[in-house]
Amino acid sequence: MHGVYVYLDDRYPSTNWFNHTHPLPAFYWTGDTQMNCLHQILTQVKQIGYAHHIQRLMVLNNFALIAGISPQELKDWFHAAFIDGYDWVMQTNVIGMGQFADGGMIASKPYAASANYINNMSDYCKNCAYNPRERSTDNACPFNFFYWDFLARHYDKLKNQPRMTQILRNLERISPLELQQIRSKASNWHTIQTATCQN
Repeated sequence: MHGVYVYLDDRYPSTNWFNHTHPLPAFYWTGDTQMNCLHQILTQVKQIGYAHHIQRLMVLNNFALIAGISPQELKDWFHAAFIDGYDWVMQTNVIGMGQFADGGMIASKPYAASANYINNMSDYCKNCAYNPRERSTDNACPFNFFYWDFLARHYDKLKNQPRMTQILRNLERISPLELQQIRSKASNWHTIQTATCQN
């Protein structure tokens, strides 16, 4: 990654291939969220300034990616929150690998995943307020409705990524009604977050 960092030009930190602009949720600083995976990891980062690569990529970066958070705001948070927040580490790992904001210069596909991945790879979901198997109900895990919303929002861009073909076929199997419900939940989540930040 250091070699890539040296090779890339000065425009790299501002790349935003998906045009994600939502502000970083306040809970990235506090850990105050009902999503147990994020709560546990963010609390850990707050205490010791460190998290494992998979926690960084498949939980912290993954959530920001599928929720449409600004890659630059996320990168700045990683810089501030982590003991290894060197520029060469965070530019390539957040902008490139984690957010796919460079359009594939580093990674061959976006590292986007639903709660199913987190549930299979950890025990976070066992003590969570949300159901990792639901994507459109009242207690659906935000990782699920954001994941499918992310695929729907960026379908035209992602269909040209060979490694996304099978995943997009799964998206196409969701009924139009349920997809509308999923996308509405994603939109409402951001509305609530914005209102919370203003109060």
